[in-house]
Amino acid sequence: MLDDISIYIPAYNAEKTIKQCIDSVLNQTVKPSKILIINDCSTDKTKDILLKYNQSINIVNNEKNMGVSYSRNLALQILNSKLIASIDADVVISQTWIEQLVDTLKINNATLVGGRMYEKFINNPCNLWRSIRLKQNWGEHDLSNPPFIFGCNNILDTKNLDKKELYREDNEYYKTNGDDIELCKFLRKNNHKLHYNSEAICYHLQNDTYKSIAERYWRYVYYGDGLKKRNLFKTLKNIIRQIKKVLFWTAEDIFRLRFSLIFVNLVMLIYLVRSDIKNYKSDEA
Repeated sequence: MLDDISIYIPAYNAEKTIKQCIDSVLNQTVKPSKILIINDCSTDKTKDILLKYNQSINIVNNEKNMGVSYSRNLALQILNSKLIASIDADVVISQTWIEQLVDTLKINNATLVGGRMYEKFINNPCNLWRSIRLKQNWGEHDLSNPPFIFGCNNILDTKNLDKKELYREDNEYYKTNGDDIELCKFLRKNNHKLHYNSEAICYHLQNDTYKSIAERYWRYVYYGDGLKKRNLFKTLKNIIRQIKKVLFWTAEDIFRLRFSLIFVNLVMLIYLVRSDIKNYKSDEA
């Protein structure tokens, strides 16, 4: 056990994956001194599953659903160790994940490090699509100061940081997305080093449907555009841009013989066009 490191897991309706997630932490070659689960007012069986680990973990139950940024900030206030690891509730880490990332922090004198996440169920075309077009890793080679470290798996060195409100939660976007990117912008601006370790492996257990992957990508596009209101010109411009993108994806998938992804591309386009039009009408009302 390493007294200098703890780990937290934000969890919301994670009954399908939280057991595997916690078991992977308990199975580490370097074990954290504390495992903290922030149960963000789950309405499924997440809380019941957590209670079975009562001797091995610490649990905080939010009284209402607050979003992942709130849970991250809460965890940072509770945990006192110098190093604080974080994984999502639908992530399983390899047995040496903590050991490798702690070594990476020391060797590279970094403040924030992250590992390489694979999609677990790529036999599902929706997950395969996500692994290619919404992947959460920086590839096969280590990278110093990548654009950002993914929030789904990382270790933060808090030695030279004020932990108060590190993660942004000032609008709806940061409750579910983007807080990790903003944190990395803050760290880089203040001359902190980031490092990506391609050998610290973890696996994403998310299993999307056509509807959920379309919703996920819509949020990515909409939030990435800064939550801007859509006038008619901007709506048409965005639809044309998405048509071009889907045509490019489809050509690429045909060339690479990924025929199962062609239907995903089509579903994505239909959903995005409908959502853009609906959003435009809502802004005009």
